[in-house]
This record gives sequence, structure tokens and C-alpha cells, in this order.
Amino acid sequence: MLQIGIFSVEANATRAAEVLRKAGLAATIRPGQTQGKAHWSVTASGNDREALLAKAKSLGFADAYFVKN
Repeated sequence: MLQIGIFSVEANATRAAEVLRKAGLAATIRPGQTQGKAHWSVTASGNDREALLAKAKSLGFADAYFVKN
């Protein structure tokens, strides 16, 4: 799973996920909370890890990195 970003504003997470989906990637938004503050993480998944990372970076998500579930 590729971590695209963690957002403090839900609309920003939604926008990022839409960019990924329009590019043909499977994107997921997960709500969370850290130290009492809400956040939304956006992840992408695919079969070819290197292609997934390259695609995300080409879409402007330069800080994307792989995480375990």
C-alpha cells in the first residue's frame, strides 16, 4: 500500500483521492485521530509497486512512500 498523504482537512484528502482515481489508481481515504485531532490518510494500491510509486510521483505526490496495512 502506498501512503499518499495525511491531511488535516477532509476536502484535501478527497481531492487527492480523486486525482488518483482519475489516473486509474485505486485510492482509499481512512479517517483517523492523533492527539485528539482528526486527520484523513490517503493510500493507493496496485499490483506493480514500482509503477504505482512512479505514477503517484508523476501526479505530484512526491512524498509518497510504501507502508504496511
